[in-house]
Amino acid sequence: MLKAVYSGVPGSYAEEAALDYFGKEAGLLMASSFEDAAQKLFRQEADRAVLPIENSTTGAIAAVYDLLERYGLYIVGEQYVRVRHCLMVLPGTKLSNIREVVSHEQGISQSEDFLSQHPNWLRRPVYNTAAAAEMVAESGSSRLAAIASVRAAEHYGLEILARDINRKSENYTRFIIAAREPLQSLDGGKISIHFTLPHTVGSLCRLLQVFEKRRMNLVKIESRPMADRNWEYRFFLDFLAKELPESWDELFKEVQEHTGSFRFLGCYQPGDPVCKEDGYEV
Repeated sequence: MLKAVYSGVPGSYAEEAALDYFGKEAGLLMASSFEDAAQKLFRQEADRAVLPIENSTTGAIAAVYDLLERYGLYIVGEQYVRVRHCLMVLPGTKLSNIREVVSHEQGISQSEDFLSQHPNWLRRPVYNTAAAAEMVAESGSSRLAAIASVRAAEHYGLEILARDINRKSENYTRFIIAAREPLQSLDGGKISIHFTLPHTVGSLCRLLQVFEKRRMNLVKIESRPMADRNWEYRFFLDFLAKELPESWDELFKEVQEHTGSFRFLGCYQPGDPVCKEDGYEV
């Protein structure tokens, strides 16, 4: 049985992603942060790491892109989960009692429209939405509320005062399944790569034409600053290949002709963004 590590505590969005991907009988480990999860994978304490890499409302989670590069990790799968944030409190607490709200910074950002109706509430980011629910459960205070999932509220015995408070109802987070080695097969359908470009006019345009002439659908491109070079960037790119090219070696060789550095990150089955509607989405 594979051991998978996720950042958070029971009831978190990441735990649900791990259970959806690996099944209810999976061996799961908890980590205190995204980097702690990556380190556990790198140190071979786990076989896979479940990490959020993108949200449909607030965009890329930059720290996870950096971890892929820092620890030389690969992507072997992905899992989408629908985010439906709720405001939760100790049973018997009223809205008028609340003075402070805790959640992951993404949970706070995604619930901005709701929170703006309560400008006097302090907002405190913590490392995980379910950890915020756990904090409220352990606090014994009616002044404290958390933003997390229905599942987290039920797990920690909290009362939900408001449901679906994220500003975008169709809100999804894409989690990647990271490993120390890539899958051997190149027929997964979705491919991720990492590269840098020469600092010259048209370098990105020339690279993208490599994919355009092969009719490959680019579904994501993300840039991250290079730590040792001001105002220069490294890129992460995802594309779909429904039909295998005649030669992967030929494709990657041509890509490398237009890049300063190149690393294959993985070929894997695309996840399904249509998630279950039973109220336990995280």
